[in-house]
Amino acid sequence: MAEIQSSCAYCGVGCGLTISHHSSQTLAESNLSLTLKGDSSHPANFGRLCAKGEKLLLSLNQPNTLRYPKLRSGKPLEWDVATRLIADKFQQTIAQHGPNSVALYLSGQLLTEDYYVANKFAKGYLKTANVDTNSRLCMSSAVSAMQRAFGEDVVPGCYQDFEQAEVIVLIGANTAWTHPVLFQRMLAAKQTHGCKLVVIDPISTATAKQADLHLAVSPGADLSLFVGLLGYLADNQCLNDEYIKNHTEGFETVIEHAQRVSGNLAALANTVGVSAVDLTAFYHLFSSHTKVVTASCQGVNQSVIGTDTTNAIINCHLALGQIGQAGAGFFSLTGQPNAMGGREVGGLATQLASHMGFSEQEQALLADFWQCDHVATKPGLAAVEMFDALAKGNIKAIWIMGTNPVVSLPESDKIAKALADCPFVVVSEVSPDSDTAKLADVLLPAQGWSEKCGTVTNSERCITRQRGFIAAKGQAKPDWWALSQVAINMGFSGFEYQDNAAIFSEYALLSQTVNHAFPHKRFNLGGLAGLTKAQYDTLPPTQWPVATQQQIGQQHQRVFTDAQFSTPSGKAQFIAPAKKIEVLNHHQGDSLDQQPLTLLLNSGRSRDQWHTMTRTGHIASLRANVPEPTLSLHSRLLKPFDLVAGELAQIQSATDTSFTLARVTVDDDLPLSLANMSMHWSEQFSLGKGVNQAIDNRFDPVSKQPGFKCQPVRLFPVKLALQGVVFGDHDAQAQGLTWQVAQTLTTGICYHLGFADQQEGFAYQASPFSLKWTVMLDANTGKSQQLHIQCNTDKGRLIALKVLSNQPVNIALETMNALIGQTLTPKLLNQLHQQLKAGNSPVICSCTGITDAAIGDEVNRQFNQQVLLKGIKHVQFEQILDATQSSLGCGRKCGSCNSEVRQCAQKHWEEALTFAPSIDESEVGHEYAKPIKEDVA
Repeated sequence: MAEIQSSCAYCGVGCGLTISHHSSQTLAESNLSLTLKGDSSHPANFGRLCAKGEKLLLSLNQPNTLRYPKLRSGKPLEWDVATRLIADKFQQTIAQHGPNSVALYLSGQLLTEDYYVANKFAKGYLKTANVDTNSRLCMSSAVSAMQRAFGEDVVPGCYQDFEQAEVIVLIGANTAWTHPVLFQRMLAAKQTHGCKLVVIDPISTATAKQADLHLAVSPGADLSLFVGLLGYLADNQCLNDEYIKNHTEGFETVIEHAQRVSGNLAALANTVGVSAVDLTAFYHLFSSHTKVVTASCQGVNQSVIGTDTTNAIINCHLALGQIGQAGAGFFSLTGQPNAMGGREVGGLATQLASHMGFSEQEQALLADFWQCDHVATKPGLAAVEMFDALAKGNIKAIWIMGTNPVVSLPESDKIAKALADCPFVVVSEVSPDSDTAKLADVLLPAQGWSEKCGTVTNSERCITRQRGFIAAKGQAKPDWWALSQVAINMGFSGFEYQDNAAIFSEYALLSQTVNHAFPHKRFNLGGLAGLTKAQYDTLPPTQWPVATQQQIGQQHQRVFTDAQFSTPSGKAQFIAPAKKIEVLNHHQGDSLDQQPLTLLLNSGRSRDQWHTMTRTGHIASLRANVPEPTLSLHSRLLKPFDLVAGELAQIQSATDTSFTLARVTVDDDLPLSLANMSMHWSEQFSLGKGVNQAIDNRFDPVSKQPGFKCQPVRLFPVKLALQGVVFGDHDAQAQGLTWQVAQTLTTGICYHLGFADQQEGFAYQASPFSLKWTVMLDANTGKSQQLHIQCNTDKGRLIALKVLSNQPVNIALETMNALIGQTLTPKLLNQLHQQLKAGNSPVICSCTGITDAAIGDEVNRQFNQQVLLKGIKHVQFEQILDATQSSLGCGRKCGSCNSEVRQCAQKHWEEALTFAPSIDESEVGHEYAKPIKEDVA
């Protein structure tokens, strides 16, 4: 049995993996005999994986895999023809319109070697800095803030700090869902030494529910909160005056304003949207402990004031002298597996390689190293600017790699039109099915995660070797190879790489060269520059900076421990926000009377999905928890917006006519000012497309990161005349569909669909099916529901099944789909009737597939047992919860569903208790074994 160590393809935690297969070959021919587990020796996860990571092998079974280059027409190409075509088009475009008429748009899914070659190609040889990455959409505000404060894009701390901290502050980060393995390390710190967890988020998220203190701040109030905290630290003589004096600059530019903000804590609490008691409790926790870590993520970054907010956080840690100290400081939680690796090699349009800017000295160094006459002389267009230029016709050719901007960028319908109108679009992808791939003039088959080799850098600066373990499908090639072939075809030298090891060695040598020229920079991979191919192939996880080979394999390293920073003066910088904070002396309130016609829309994450679902959308177990796009809002907002839970809503941009559709769900953990929709949906999976249809493209002026969070939208009800689910054969191009969502099941695909027009719905319903009938059900709401059932058979076997109604249809999808292919008999019809009556129970734990109903049954079983053993008065919920989780395993693997499992168990526990008071204590004994839930029902 062969074992290969690699890294996870999802978030920036950078978990290590061990993939095993029974083969004497280096690479497996398929994934059928593979097994995957967490690498117990990797410093990021020590063997733990989340639900998505556990199911990574399932992501390899793509419904449609791109195996050869092809034109938009579908005509296949040989690689040499494709690369020559791209080279010719780029040369012609530059000759006619200049170097800035071409662009590259990259991805945090690329390996560092891919990123490096892309930046050398564009910034060094094409002479354009129009090279940006989807990391702009998630990380650039944190990058800009660290550059302003520290002089360099360096996360000072490491994961070990979370385990040593006395207080962990998570702001704008639902870490239980987005970084579950790291969150488990935080929870372990709570258990082992009583670390306090503070969560700052407008929403009572899965993370907030496990916090010691949750500050449900008003959307956008994070900046005020931390400016006020700095003032509070000064007001209460908590500052590290010696550190501020000797190792920082600019303190006087921030402190006066901060103390004005903190001068009236009651007024500040009103401004922030929390109680004065909670505000003071947080400030006291922060100021009274020496080991405090503040970690931020998209809730801070994806804002038009994201950079200023991050600097306000860093200001507080600088004021206490906590940067680079064990168990303390600011930590940026990275969204993608190689967002940091991309930044190291200049993946952002605002950087050059090895953390360099565009000064004449830096340009000259890079041009000399790359042996080109000169490099790009100024920053290029960031993501939003790039696609605006595309829409205006200023960019004539673009190469997109490993990302799906038609879905992920704001105003996504305009992005699609811009690409459709662009004279030349190249897309490198694994599958031809993404919304962006469908707009490519030339589509190139890229190697996927299981096939390609290289390095990635995680949130704590740890470089991990990603190793391929499956032979590449068809003619799929590494992205660096495709770039190099185009460069060679354009007549450029320096791209004759034999393998990814040669690229890495060049990149590491560049970092050493830069470090010698600019010794104040902390990024340095000089110790990795002389690796042989064998040493590179066996490279262990290593945290940079790595100045010597003796540091290979080092872990748990912090930066700036000596309080010497990467600025010209060597001192860290306090940064004042561009806009002064106005403290309100009156309570803003949360009354519905104050609600405008618009509502703030938060574009967030679903627990089990990733990006635009191109990697996870076809995995049945990951789709089970949230099968359709949903819009969540507080129950008190249904009536004002004329919405009905379970029905559809149209979400429209407040400044545009673009809109998307979603099914309305109630979540009273949301504030009255905010609605929530996940960012994963696209036209590939849903007729209603995605949330970014309704998000405008405003961005932070410093980082140029789009402000995806908390944008005003209008909500309108969508009345469906007919809706339901279709199993088996279905015409996905059926006329008149208002709503259609494809969902992968373990045994096939079903379609959730709906018709707004009654006649079109009836026409679809009347389409030729061999067997039709109507069932009246008594729904849980107490209202009757009319279900129209239609079957179609072929030689007596069921090949299609429609379940339609004028109301939302609630059925067990997997069970119903399992009927497809069976012989249609009276027994099968009876089974079908029983399933229709039974309804559906949602999946709560994706790791185990445990449903709400299963948790309810086990809670009641445990309740009965405890009553038998101890009597009703001694039954405790925590014991029932622990016994239920131990028995079912739910919430005991990756832990990301812990809060949902608790909520579900609490609901069933309370149901059980409604019957318990009527039980006479004298009845409790061996004879007592009444099924509590059934009696309640």
